Amino acid sequence: MAKKSGKPVKESTDNANPSLSEEEVRNWLIKNPDFLNNNADLLTMVLPPERISGDGVVDMQSFLVSRLQKEVTHLTVLQDDFVEAARNNIHTQDMVHASVQAILNATSLAHFVHIMTQDLPELLEIDVITLCIEDGPVSLPDITGLQRLKSGSVNRAPWHSRNIILRPQAPKSKAIFGPAKDLVHSDALIRLEVPSLHTQAMVAFGSRQEGHFHEEQATDLLQFLANCMQACLQMWLEQKPT
Repeated sequence: MAKKSGKPVKESTDNANPSLSEEEVRNWLIKNPDFLNNNADLLTMVLPPERISGDGVVDMQSFLVSRLQKEVTHLTVLQDDFVEAARNNIHTQDMVHASVQAILNATSLAHFVHIMTQDLPELLEIDVITLCIEDGPVSLPDITGLQRLKSGSVNRAPWHSRNIILRPQAPKSKAIFGPAKDLVHSDALIRLEVPSLHTQAMVAFGSRQEGHFHEEQATDLLQFLANCMQACLQMWLEQKPT
């Protein structure tokens, strides 16, 4: 049976707080058997009693307990990282869904471009979005956020057989971001396939925060949003003027 001790255990260095004896703590834990289950992280800070061993004898109990404490700490960190990543993913999904709903409410081509370049940055919590279209046969309205590029500009970007480029450090480009070029420090470029344009196009996302976009990021939600954008753009280009 464990030896009970009347040695006082201070709750705090604050003299205003009462002291607890080891026996009181022990009795409280006996009456609340679920406490350590609900506060398992405390086990990583508990020092188990050391076993008395002879010279040259390895204390395997202390070794195993120490290793288990480290594993619990590591798993706790992994769990916190997983929860944080899940929360961020849900938040990103919500932003993308709100953006899709916004562009579906467009009433004309000009309205669509306005929503895409002026309203979506706030919904996606970034600083600038531009629609970049190379010079071609289709006449487009002069709208803020719509950037006309020289022929061949889109293909000169480093796509490397992909449709999305994520750059933690974006080069300054007036052609892509217009007057906002000095604001952008990180960007994402997404190629658009819009047959009715008869030319190359892409959408550009820019952030003033360096490293906001990087190659380790998942791109499925960005690609989904780009697919919705190109489908809506294709639809409006096919509309015959009344």
